This record gives sequence, structure tokens and C-alpha cells, in this order.
Amino acid sequence: MDNREFRSIVDEYGDMVYRIALSQARSLTDAEDIVQTVFLKLYAKPPENTSPERVKPWLIRVTVNECAGLWRTLWKRRVTLGEVTDATAPRTEPSAEASLFGDANHQRLYDALAALPEKCRIVVHLFYFEDYSTAQIAEILQIREPTVRTRLVRARKILKQQLKEAWEDE
Repeated sequence: MDNREFRSIVDEYGDMVYRIALSQARSLTDAEDIVQTVFLKLYAKPPENTSPERVKPWLIRVTVNECAGLWRTLWKRRVTLGEVTDATAPRTEPSAEASLFGDANHQRLYDALAALPEKCRIVVHLFYFEDYSTAQIAEILQIREPTVRTRLVRARKILKQQLKEAWEDE
């Protein structure tokens, strides 16, 4: 793979990889690290066939694996953000995560999606935000299609309950 081809892949799929990483990692900095790692892997050892119909599923699969690997690290299991940041330092600007959404409804939806179990979260993201069919999701994630449909049903049920509670609170 030459640099021009690599650059076109990064330009075309960079946003998609970032969205998946952000929805899975739930942290801007972790998502950026995952995106960097995914594209480093693409550059170091690209798939045999770099056609668009093969590269996109490969990138999604590697991104999902990197996100899963992030949560298995000893650092993520033992250290919380409160232990790392200085709680006494005054905050002069809002966090990047808080500034992503201008509308409170969008923030509630993002929070509800982030609260989904990881297995359901990736299926919902691929189905609703990346417009994949359940058969394509099953192929990408290397699981059975009925499993994908079951995870979608579970996720919808959880989201319905969480968003219903949010609306009732207002």
C-alpha cells in the first residue's frame, strides 16, 4: 500500500473509525488513541485486498477489537479518572465531552447510548449510524445474524426505558 492510497483511506474512513471508537470508549482521548492505533495497524500490515468493500469492514473489526482491548488493560481496570486529575484545580473551560452537545436532548441520548452494554452499543452504532444490515454486522463482528437481531432488540428495550425515564423527569 502506497502513501497516496493510505491517505485516501484515512480521509474516507477516519471519521467513521473515530465515531465507532468514541461510542465504544466514551472518552475523547481514548477514542483518539484508538483511531491512531487502528491506522498504524493499517499502515504496518494492511489487509491483502484493499478494495473499499474489504477495507471498511476490516477497519470496523480492528476498531472494535482495539476498543475491547482498551477495557482489558490493567490501567483502565484499576485507575479512575478522579485519581489522575487534580480535583482541587479550578476548571476554567468546560470539558470537551460536555461541549460536544449544545442540546440537552442530544446529551441524554448520548448518555443513554453510552450506558448500553458494549456488545449492544456496537451493534446499535453499526445499524443506525453506519447503515449496515444485520447480515453485514454479523459478518463484520463474526457473530450469527440472530445474535445481532437479539442485541438490537435488547438495546432498543434498554434505550426505551432510559429515555422514557428521562422524559418523565422533566
